[in-house]
Amino acid sequence: MTYVSADERRRVIVDAAVRVIATEGLARATTRRIAEQAGVPLGTLHYCFRNKDELNLLILGRGRATMLAAFEELDRGAGFEVTVREVVATYWRWIRDHHGLHLALMELLMWAIRNKEAVLPGRDVWAEVNAQLGGDLIDSALTAAAERDGLRTAVPVPELARFLIHRMDGLVFEFAETSDETSCERQTLLLADALVLLALPRQGSR
Repeated sequence: MTYVSADERRRVIVDAAVRVIATEGLARATTRRIAEQAGVPLGTLHYCFRNKDELNLLILGRGRATMLAAFEELDRGAGFEVTVREVVATYWRWIRDHHGLHLALMELLMWAIRNKEAVLPGRDVWAEVNAQLGGDLIDSALTAAAERDGLRTAVPVPELARFLIHRMDGLVFEFAETSDETSCERQTLLLADALVLLALPRQGSR
């Protein structure tokens, strides 16, 4: 019998949970259904995870890990406009290459908001989750690029980062419905143009 480490079992179960949530929704993602999708006995799932909440939080962690990997390729020495366009392109590739995970993350964000007193008591769930899923990386990349250019953006960088994430959230759903990569990519180019225009100082200001 081939030995499978506990970490590998957990990875397989998280993979299965992502698939079930993405394709069937969070309400149908019972521990029994996830174990069935993972091809493991139900008892194995209960052995690897204290409860379903722990499993859900690990999926959020998977989102963070894939985002960090995607942003490792970002050019840290570019100017502001180039950085904006690279950040948007990187974020889109992250969505495209991990689309099932993103659909699962959307469902889990709503779960976290509905159960915030148990998940993140007394804290701003949307802000904390989105900081982990891109907000902090985007903010730091744009802030550093603006500083390199000596640019004081007309719209504060944190607001630009939020605007970018909001638009990308919509793109997740469009891509789920249409599977039209070309059309979605055109939207990212428009988004990059809009972010650059919003960031540029208004005439007479600096």
